[in-house]
Amino acid sequence: MQQDSQEAQDWGSTQRFLPAVILIAVGAIFLLNNFHLFPGRDIWEYWPVALMIAGAFKLADAQLPAGRALGGILLVGGGILLSSNLGLLPIDIGDLWPLAIIALGVFMLVNRNANSWRYRSAWTNDMQHAAVFGGGKRKINTGDFKFAKFDAVFGGFEIDFREANIIGDSATVEINAVFGGAEVRIPANWSAVIQAAGVFGAFTDNSTQPNAATTPNFKRLYFKGAAVFGGVNIKN
Repeated sequence: MQQDSQEAQDWGSTQRFLPAVILIAVGAIFLLNNFHLFPGRDIWEYWPVALMIAGAFKLADAQLPAGRALGGILLVGGGILLSSNLGLLPIDIGDLWPLAIIALGVFMLVNRNANSWRYRSAWTNDMQHAAVFGGGKRKINTGDFKFAKFDAVFGGFEIDFREANIIGDSATVEINAVFGGAEVRIPANWSAVIQAAGVFGAFTDNSTQPNAATTPNFKRLYFKGAAVFGGVNIKN
């Protein structure tokens, strides 16, 4: 129960403020537009601001180099798209497509130690996976699952926890889906607790919650992270 309390306290971090900031910013833009106080441009030209905010929060909240790289890519990419929409770039945005390849290279460079990290995770019960313009299937069958992290950028994962076990009361999985997604399967005796942010995306729980009467000692799997123009679907 102490870990559950800690998980709830962690939710008081930056993640829960992300959708609130997005809603306040979008609402303020529409309000100013209605009162003709906003520049005479199509307000939808400002959609890259969502990427920039998501990147800034990711930079502030990331603890690993891969997370900081992802935040920087979102922040810079959103700024480039916004500048193009506002006519501040004297070149066609289509000419900048090689930046996507550069961003992919930067992400791979800072994440170059992922294989050794995953090797060490065999001893710490932690796992980290990243997919950029790709994806894959991951079956977690550890007997004492505690934590895993998945980053999907223009890609996706199929994650299967049905053969895994949690020794304590709960465990945590962090999923960041940016223009991507994930499908997660959990055992019938696990309860999904969503503490993740959705920015033009969502975490959807389609799993069956355990019956406390028949399964008094069910486990809780906390979902954290963010879905930015993407989605995460949870089911049994």
